[in-house]
Amino acid sequence: MRKIKAFSLLLIAMSLMLFAGNISETHISVNAQDTYQTKHKKKPAKKAKKPKKHTKTKHKKGTKKKATKKKKAVKKHVQKTTKAKKKHVKKAKKAIKAKKKVVKHKKAKKKAPKKAAKKVTKKKKAVKKTTKKKNVVTVVKPATTTPKSDANQYESVDGFNYPSDDYATPNATDTLNIPSGYLFSFNNATKQMDQGTASDASIQQSRQINTFHPSTADVNTKVDINNISTDLQRQLSQYAANLVNDLRHKLANNYPYTQDLTVTNRALQASSDVAKGYNNDNWNFSDKGGHDTAVLNNVFKNYQFSGYGENIAGSLLTSSYIEGPVTLANVKESIYGAICAMMFDDASSNWGHAINFLGIKFDSSARQEFGVSIDKMGQIHYEIYQ
Repeated sequence: MRKIKAFSLLLIAMSLMLFAGNISETHISVNAQDTYQTKHKKKPAKKAKKPKKHTKTKHKKGTKKKATKKKKAVKKHVQKTTKAKKKHVKKAKKAIKAKKKVVKHKKAKKKAPKKAAKKVTKKKKAVKKTTKKKNVVTVVKPATTTPKSDANQYESVDGFNYPSDDYATPNATDTLNIPSGYLFSFNNATKQMDQGTASDASIQQSRQINTFHPSTADVNTKVDINNISTDLQRQLSQYAANLVNDLRHKLANNYPYTQDLTVTNRALQASSDVAKGYNNDNWNFSDKGGHDTAVLNNVFKNYQFSGYGENIAGSLLTSSYIEGPVTLANVKESIYGAICAMMFDDASSNWGHAINFLGIKFDSSARQEFGVSIDKMGQIHYEIYQ
């Protein structure tokens, strides 16, 4: 199973009114961004030093056992070489054999640092893996006595601090669970969604009750995010729509206060055009400070929509920290984590992303067409049209 370097990214936000909907972008949250920058500022692990000549100085307690063994081995070689030279003076016949031993010892000395370097490299990776686990919010799980196959092991690529299962399962499904004290609630009298005040406890609980569940099929399916087919785009869009629609139903006790998100061919094409526009403009929203409104407006006019809203999120799908190919599980986890952050931890954006997803400022009687696309920078676009 390939290993992934993972770490946290974070969400910064802004909401802009445009036409009938809100335009909101999702940056990775401030705390996660600090973690990300801190990781890059950490001093790189020291390279393995070449074994020094043996001295009488005692090794420190922290010295690695394996490295100590190699130094002892070098010492042993030196002692044998010295003896060989003495024999060379006394017995000329054994001189040739002694020289051969000396050559072998020298070769052994040269090879030793290479082996030590490989072992130190492995330890570096182990340290990075440990660091990643410290920065991921985990859920306390019951202890299992049955060991699981490494083939099903899954390494998270989430940049939003929402956890994932450590192992993939055949029939994994995902959902969004509402934390207690959630600021959005359904008003039975007005039949509308009311907005209250967010609490830190509610945000924290959302990270404990919402976990991504990778499936074995998705873990074994490779994805080229620069060449996503229409069928795959439809699958990813439907995955996201199901998550949002399910949350809407839970909040409103299944009352249709607004229309469900519906994945349509027109929305998929429009969303794809948005991603292409961002690609052509090399528009990284974290650098540009917002949406590529020129592209969004052109797509809006070309398809003659009456209103739209865009939520956009960064991801680790193009990050150099991912070793090996991106999998369908990686893509779905990024979509899942971004939606969780927009729904439950969006205070820095005045909850504009959640308002978009909940359809609060859309025409409740009109169909909401929906499409998801990913641009070359790994930015995930969630487009809602009317």
